[in-house]
Amino acid sequence: MSYELGRRRFLGLSAALLGSGLLAACGEPPVPRAVANGSTVPVSGGRFTYLNEKLIDGYQQQSTGSWHVAQVWNQLVERLFYYDAGGNFVPHLATGYTENDDRTEFGLTIRQGVTFSNGERLDAAAVAENLNFLGKGDKERGLPRSAYFPTTYGEAVAVDDYQVRVRLTAPFGDFIQKLGAWTTVGILAPETIRAGLEEQSDLRKIHGTGPFVVESWLPSKEVVLRRREDYAWARDDAAHNGPAHLERVTVQQVVEPSLRTGSLQAGQVDLIHYVQPTEEPFVARDFALIAPSFFGSVWGLQLRLTAAHLDDIRVRKALTHGVDRADILTTNYPSGAWKEAKSTFNDVVPGTLDLRDRFAYDPDLANSLLDDAGWTEYDGDGYRVKDGEQLSFLIYPSVYITTSEADLQLIAQHWRRIGVRLQIEGTDFSNYNSVTAQPSVPLYENHWLAGSQTEMWRWWHSSQANQFKAPGPELDALLDTLVQATSNAERIEASKAVQEYVIDNAYYIPVHEFIQTWGASNRLKGLSVDGLGLINFYDAWIGDDTDRDQ
Repeated sequence: MSYELGRRRFLGLSAALLGSGLLAACGEPPVPRAVANGSTVPVSGGRFTYLNEKLIDGYQQQSTGSWHVAQVWNQLVERLFYYDAGGNFVPHLATGYTENDDRTEFGLTIRQGVTFSNGERLDAAAVAENLNFLGKGDKERGLPRSAYFPTTYGEAVAVDDYQVRVRLTAPFGDFIQKLGAWTTVGILAPETIRAGLEEQSDLRKIHGTGPFVVESWLPSKEVVLRRREDYAWARDDAAHNGPAHLERVTVQQVVEPSLRTGSLQAGQVDLIHYVQPTEEPFVARDFALIAPSFFGSVWGLQLRLTAAHLDDIRVRKALTHGVDRADILTTNYPSGAWKEAKSTFNDVVPGTLDLRDRFAYDPDLANSLLDDAGWTEYDGDGYRVKDGEQLSFLIYPSVYITTSEADLQLIAQHWRRIGVRLQIEGTDFSNYNSVTAQPSVPLYENHWLAGSQTEMWRWWHSSQANQFKAPGPELDALLDTLVQATSNAERIEASKAVQEYVIDNAYYIPVHEFIQTWGASNRLKGLSVDGLGLINFYDAWIGDDTDRDQ
């Protein structure tokens, strides 16, 4: 099947893409948030300062997929496909694709006239080299493969100057979607991907096709972006073509949320990331609050079946029914922008079920389940004990978002009501991934986006991230069916079966939908956020703040 598409006609051919499961569900799409105050005529030049919650000291692409990194990387490196703010899957560095009926062979047509920031040409050879690097990595150089690529990835070859053929060793119906799934599948200059780990981690040596380049970099402190003057291949969702309006953007790390908000209020900066939910009403009143919905992301708790006590489904279900989601939303998210979770995804992902009745807050049921599981005695602190052991679970709050600790503190209160202790322990950014990966750690957060239903396979299959640690052959089989589906209808039905299995067996506790938030000054105009929750500075420009027409 062929999808050779002119970029301006791509959205008009959405019916064809539905057969590949690449578009959002029907209904009202997420609305692009943009700051468009005052004059509507963009002004070239100027700069602004953006406060990010976290910057890091190494930027090797496959190793750095956090929300913090992605907001910077998105200005430098582009992908073959992307999701616009309406949830549409759109070509960019690719202009179309073909796929066989088995979904084992794919063809890509590459956009002409594009160059990397080091002057190298984007062509089929460069793309094939990128795909092979993403699909296989390089162990000798210490460079990992992309987690978004299936383990059945075979090889990409350049057929001619602008045609690439990709072969998989087994069907993977969603492969094309993975080429735009996240910033970690960006297309880099051959010079960059041939370099060693140290050079690929140096942000100053990253050569992409994006509208900005790195002027200077202080690891874990500051990145200064400078516009690329020869940029001339804007995405289809852009408001203009040619170089970016802004001359420079300075991105600085400020960890403390109140300092970020205070800097915006004082007029010292023009943009901040991660507006605290309790500050959202204030920011919305005096500035521009950017808070779009995007693909998939639900905040919840993954339960490790290898940890103590969690092999008992009665205990897992008790924990699920012991979470008061309404209390969390009312207490921690007063703006009303955050919604209760319905399933493993939000409604932007086609086929998302409303399973709230299966994990609803019910402390009486939770207590009954724990009694039935033999946890009938209590210690002096009011927690359940059995055979002298307290019913207690450990969790490390996520270092990638700013809202998890407050949510976990409320869940600790909710579980205390049913006699369960939640032990919250902090760790730093450098150690978080290693300490949370231990099978004995019972709980692990999920707040990840999902541009496709097959992300559940990537998260939970025993051959992949294996976040449940012992998912069992039945769930693995359901996930295999999901990734092998060759039509949208098959994929949706398979995803429903996975959602129901994970919820009914209490492997995952959905809590609320997760959104990205920014606060912008009234003089900063033209900002937009795409369907993956990535902010874009390309159309942004500096004007006056006499009008707040949003």
